[in-house]
Amino acid sequence: MLAMANTSNPGLFPLGRIAKAQGIVGGFLMDVVDPEALKDVPDRLYLRYPDNQWAPYRIEEIRPHQTRKRNVFFVRLKGINTRTEAERLRGYEIMTDIQPESSSENTTVIGYEVVRQDHSPLGKVEDQLETPAYSILIVKSEEKTVFIPWIEQFVSSVNSEIRRINTRNTADLESLE
Repeated sequence: MLAMANTSNPGLFPLGRIAKAQGIVGGFLMDVVDPEALKDVPDRLYLRYPDNQWAPYRIEEIRPHQTRKRNVFFVRLKGINTRTEAERLRGYEIMTDIQPESSSENTTVIGYEVVRQDHSPLGKVEDQLETPAYSILIVKSEEKTVFIPWIEQFVSSVNSEIRRINTRNTADLESLE
């Protein structure tokens, strides 16, 4: 493991999440958001720890894993050497520093439904403003327009299949006039 970085958006792109430990030497299964992102295997992957720190790990082994569920890969990272260590990482988010080709082709979320953390509807994405630091979602509800920075503090997940963005911590943003 290399040094950790404590930042909400260190220029990384979502790759997947650790599903479970696999084997006895620190391997695990990773659910991958977009298997095309692994077309060019990076030198390292980044794990997000509960305190929001990102830790880079060198890849020892990565390969598709046969399962009924698609988009699962077996992964071994340098520094994770036991099943117990891998089990502790279950659910951790994994990022890559290589932008997947598919993310550069279609990054628009205009028209996506936006929901709050309690799953109540907030509105629909009307537009997306690009700034040097991050994108800002312009969400139109029946009552008003809400501006939501596309950062981990406010956007918890995106489901492209059902065109939905899950948000959190938006109460203060919604109260702005």
